Amino acid sequence: MSRQTILAILATIVLLVIVLGTVVLAAWSPGEITEIGMEELGNSMFEEYGITFLVVGVLMFAAMLGGVFLAKEDDR
Repeated sequence: MSRQTILAILATIVLLVIVLGTVVLAAWSPGEITEIGMEELGNSMFEEYGITFLVVGVLMFAAMLGGVFLAKEDDR
């Protein structure tokens, strides 16, 4: 196996451990249904979940770049 393949497998395993650890260790308390406005939703997205919002944005950007890389045609 090439070095790039080994690094890709390692990165996948690390990401999987992080995601599964987050799901298992999170305190999932039952919530209540509330009605909130757009301003409150925006404030909570950036104040309470700012880091999470940024991480998801970076992951989506990386996925988009990967899709463009896979979709481009070879010039051969």
